[in-house]
Amino acid sequence: TLCGGLVGAVLLLRTSSGAFTAVLPWLLLVASIALAFGRRIGEALRARWRIHARAVLAVQFALGVYGGYFGGAVGIMMIAMWGLLDNRDLKLLNAPRTLLASAANTVAVLAFIAAGAVRWPETLALLAGATLGGYGGAHIGRRAPPGVIRAVTLCATTAITVAFFVKTYFV
Repeated sequence: TLCGGLVGAVLLLRTSSGAFTAVLPWLLLVASIALAFGRRIGEALRARWRIHARAVLAVQFALGVYGGYFGGAVGIMMIAMWGLLDNRDLKLLNAPRTLLASAANTVAVLAFIAAGAVRWPETLALLAGATLGGYGGAHIGRRAPPGVIRAVTLCATTAITVAFFVKTYFV
């Protein structure tokens, strides 16, 4: 995850803002599809093939790249992709998801700082909002049933994806 996060950060630093804007809705669409259908696809995959540790590591590296490049919805992508590999309750995956998403984001942030690409006033404002949102989300997530968490997450992810497609390609 750390290596992937660094690779993703370097890719982002070398990507033009126009290219990033064009690819962003597609990254969100992949996350939405993986979240919506990952469990069913995962069940079919696990019924036919044994998933080896190398595959799990490759998927996690790719998730690290995604997290370092995009950051947004990386936790959702992790949950969705892990749904392909395992059939555990989503609530049980929250702690490792948080740890690994934080790892990818941390190494990316360090790369952005080293490259002088951080705008500190905006960053500090977003950090405060993310901290409050993280604590609030964790508080709600511990109490909500898994089905409700999945439905709300899928609805929010779909709405955000549609909004980015509209903004990028139709406005």
